[in-house]
Amino acid sequence: MASILLRQRRVSALGVSRILQDNGDSLRLQMESKFGTFSSIGVMIRKYSSGRNPAKFDFTDLTCPHTWYPNARKKNRKVFLHVGPTNSGKTYHALKRLQSSASGIYCGPLRLLAWEVSKRLNKAKVPCDLITGQEKEEVEGAKHKAVTVEMADVNADYHCAIVDEIQMLGCKTRGFSFTRALLGIAADELHLCGDAAAVPLIQELLQVTGDDVQVQTYERLSPLVPLEVPLGSFSNIRTGDCLVTFSRKGIYRLKKKIERGGKHLCSVVYGSLPPETRTRQATRFNDESSEFDVLVASDAIGMGLNLNISRIIFSTLRKFDGFERRDLTVSEIKQIAGRAGRYGSKFPEGQVTCLDADDLPLLHSSLKSTSPILEQAGLLPSFDLMFMYSRLQPKRGLYQILEHFLENAKLSENYFISNCEELLKVASVVDQLPLGLQDKYLFCISPVDMNDDISSQGLVQFAENYSKKGLVRLREIFTPGTLQVPKTHPALKELESIHKVLELYVWLSFRLEESFPDREMASSQKAICSMLIEEFLERFGGQRPTSRKLTSRPSLDSLFAKWEREYLCD
Repeated sequence: MASILLRQRRVSALGVSRILQDNGDSLRLQMESKFGTFSSIGVMIRKYSSGRNPAKFDFTDLTCPHTWYPNARKKNRKVFLHVGPTNSGKTYHALKRLQSSASGIYCGPLRLLAWEVSKRLNKAKVPCDLITGQEKEEVEGAKHKAVTVEMADVNADYHCAIVDEIQMLGCKTRGFSFTRALLGIAADELHLCGDAAAVPLIQELLQVTGDDVQVQTYERLSPLVPLEVPLGSFSNIRTGDCLVTFSRKGIYRLKKKIERGGKHLCSVVYGSLPPETRTRQATRFNDESSEFDVLVASDAIGMGLNLNISRIIFSTLRKFDGFERRDLTVSEIKQIAGRAGRYGSKFPEGQVTCLDADDLPLLHSSLKSTSPILEQAGLLPSFDLMFMYSRLQPKRGLYQILEHFLENAKLSENYFISNCEELLKVASVVDQLPLGLQDKYLFCISPVDMNDDISSQGLVQFAENYSKKGLVRLREIFTPGTLQVPKTHPALKELESIHKVLELYVWLSFRLEESFPDREMASSQKAICSMLIEEFLERFGGQRPTSRKLTSRPSLDSLFAKWEREYLCD
């Protein structure tokens, strides 16, 4: 099993074993810059060191977050809100402006989107760097960047900037990153693309910044037709269909059921698949010559992937959100359903229906409704604030400092503190180690999944080894060369978890390069993980494609041979 690849190590009673008993919402704090997410630290330090009593300076006052970004406040920004439904061309028009600008930055919610934009600009002879938490591809002479939103540089000046899916500033876990980009990017033109539900809140937030705000509304480019009848029999599945469900088990159950009919093969897309695997699965589905002509997916298709879908079929309109099983929201239904009938594809009209006739009323009413207006944007205390606040409580650990800060934070009615549960889980672990506050904070904001046993064990072992020796070799936790194609669903889940550990190592290597020197090895093993997962996907259901492989990719043999040449004798 993949789990044995992580060498076993005991964790103290206050460590991961206890934390994992808490089944709260898993926070994905993809805060992709090392430190200094707020620009106000210099001002704070000067006030702190100028003789003022630090106790009189309220570091918990978060009521004016627009003042944290002096570079942006020096600009008289022109802000363009491109709003409309999915498949309306709003991002396309913003990207045309970015492409014609002397310098610029694209900030997307997903690595796949950043990758797609960098590829598009470079193809158009506009040199563009790609920067995400796990990747950095620099192009000579580039004055443009495509980044994940957490990597947005609020200290640089740009002629043009785009923040895609801006409505995510209301997300309970990642909203703070979009708020930071909205308030902090110093650009002459700032283009915000997303749902119209975000417009009133953004207009209110920018009233105090002096920015010139204009709203441009777009209509859907191709019709989306809600069907009056459910799918009925699985024999009614046809080429271009996408079935949507909300669990790994549900995805593979539907895939198997469809493929047993003998007429179709299914690609799959869901959140815990490696991004590279998701991209190749989507590419295979989009290829008209492919035998994989049906897609089975989770709500991971809701943004970021350009898919040639004819019909969206909801297997259910309920999902477990980490706390309870609930109906999908209007926004969620519209975002997913809108992926059908992509403009420019061979399907001029998108259709949407359900497996169960009982779900049709909710589907129809949601598609007719407007998304609820956003009322608040997310904020998160940065290392800057934690550092200054810690000076008031020198004997407390990061967990206590953060907990106390959150309890006392003061906010205006337009903001909320993002979910910090995952941050607190990691803080309770790293507080046991002899690490400085900066290092503890870095581990806390890493992309670890503390609800995943293997991923959390990986973080603990990385942090322990780093605290003891200042050097973390990948072989101390991971045994290269022992990865295998999974044969069961538990083995598949474990391999996906191994991929998370390898991604965590790569993430840390970009921030602590000397202490995590095996980035190339981790990247190579990560690629092998993706290939093995794809092998499982192709074998599952008892059918294999008979035609040529549709997506060029390195073979497993070549990847293993490359690893042996580079690392076996290292």
